Amino acid sequence: MRPQIGSILTLSILILVGCSQPTDSQTETQPAKSDVAAACNFQSSYMTWDLPPRPDPRPYARHNLPLGNKARIQLEALIDVIDEASGESERFVLIAPCRTEWVYAEDRLFQIPSTEYRMIYSLKDHRGMGSKIMYQGPSSKGEPHFPNFSSVEIDVQTFTGTRQLKTPTEINSATETNIPLVARTEIRDAKRGRRYVMEYPIRTMNFRPEAGSFQVDTGPLLVPDLNSDEEKPIDRLEMAHVVYNRLDKAEFILRRPTPIADESAAEVTKVLHYSEVVEHPAETVLLAAE
Repeated sequence: MRPQIGSILTLSILILVGCSQPTDSQTETQPAKSDVAAACNFQSSYMTWDLPPRPDPRPYARHNLPLGNKARIQLEALIDVIDEASGESERFVLIAPCRTEWVYAEDRLFQIPSTEYRMIYSLKDHRGMGSKIMYQGPSSKGEPHFPNFSSVEIDVQTFTGTRQLKTPTEINSATETNIPLVARTEIRDAKRGRRYVMEYPIRTMNFRPEAGSFQVDTGPLLVPDLNSDEEKPIDRLEMAHVVYNRLDKAEFILRRPTPIADESAAEVTKVLHYSEVVEHPAETVLLAAE
């Protein structure tokens, strides 16, 4: 299976058709190929930034970066934010996490205490989503790439063949053959007149071919907080996992500040944990990479 070489951050708007829960009567013995936009090959898609030389102000810092640094990090999820009035779109990507490190130091490379490096990127802005063990207060806000980075590139590769899975039989058959599965889930923000198209790999699929049953349980992905008052789209995005067993609604569990209580039920501290469940009407398309 070879990915199709795509341009940097090529945006495709998906028109979703027939996304209600399929029934057994809709089963086709020979599923036809779909004309939906090619699915993202997440294993071959990356964000790459170039960091210019600059001193770390912390007195204990042990970076060795006289030339700065470049980093290539795999993508975990995409989300396209579409203005329904203008048709304008902006894409944001969630990168895979890593642990904080002393880059190019001679030894003891992991930083202690360790924290998570996790970010959202668009072509214009970035926002930190990493965390320490304990909740540290409100999350950071999006900020422009420059002068923080010399350059930021987002390279979204797609599979050469993509087939839409329209029935439980097709979904179960594709799952059994261990081919890559990708989902696109769309929800609407009627108040703002925005559509959000999330694209993400399906890492966990529950399935029972004899019963025509399936249930996606995967993440993390980027989900809009429809109750957020933040002005910028990047600041309204949250990390979440998703679960569904039909294609016209989805349950999300969002990462939120979560109290930790002692035996007397008194709050001891807070951590960032997946703890708030929201359900949205949704239109989901399941895709198989050919």
